[in-house]
Amino acid sequence: MIGNILGLSLLSSGLYRLGGWSGGNKLYRRLGCAVVQFLVIFFVLKISAPWWVHLLSIGITYGFLTTYYDFINGEDSHWLHGLGIGLGIILYACVGAVAWPALIIRIVVLSLAMGLWSKWFKNDIVEECGRGFFIVATLLIL
Repeated sequence: MIGNILGLSLLSSGLYRLGGWSGGNKLYRRLGCAVVQFLVIFFVLKISAPWWVHLLSIGITYGFLTTYYDFINGEDSHWLHGLGIGLGIILYACVGAVAWPALIIRIVVLSLAMGLWSKWFKNDIVEECGRGFFIVATLLIL
């Protein structure tokens, strides 16, 4: 299981970076990372939930992957970006498919990981690959 999550975390990392290249297709990041997250939840972690929870969670995560909240203070907030992506799977907790404490811990860890990573690393490739990696790697918390 850990090997599968590691491999899919690397895939998410690559998709996140592909979506960040100037002139790149942003769907790689937005849809790609959301779908990879779903694949881990459904096929690796085997979290059972109604079909609409899976579908809406992909859509919600997609939405949170589209913003860095620069409309709040004029600059990107990777802390809030991670928090939003973590909230993308909140429906799983609402229907009892994952425990609330695990979800909350993942949200906090994802927010901190993305915020700190982006603060420490200024190289676009390293920064974006790390953030994409954390989206899937933090699913181990569930």
